[in-house]
Amino acid sequence: MDKMPKWADVVLIPLISLLLAAILSALVIWAIGESPSKALWIMIDGALGSKYAWGYTLYYATNFIFTGLAVSVAFHARMFNIGGEGQAML
Repeated sequence: MDKMPKWADVVLIPLISLLLAAILSALVIWAIGESPSKALWIMIDGALGSKYAWGYTLYYATNFIFTGLAVSVAFHARMFNIGGEGQAML
C-alpha cells in the first residue's frame, strides 16, 4: 500500500472523520424524531453561547488538552504511553 501524502494525513483524514461523525450524529438525532440542525444549534449555543459557557467549555477541555500533550511527548519519543487515561483520572 502506498503511503499517503502528508497533507492528506494531516488535513484530509481528520476532516473525513469529522464529517462522518456529523452525518452519523445527524442520522441518530433524525431517527429519534428531532431536528439535527436544531440539535446542532443547541450544542453550539450551550458550549459557546455566553462567557459563562465559554468558561465551562475551557474548564472541561483543559484536562483533555493536558492529557493529549502528555501523551504526545511519549509518542514523539517513539514510545507508547498507556497511562494517559489513568493520569487524567487523578
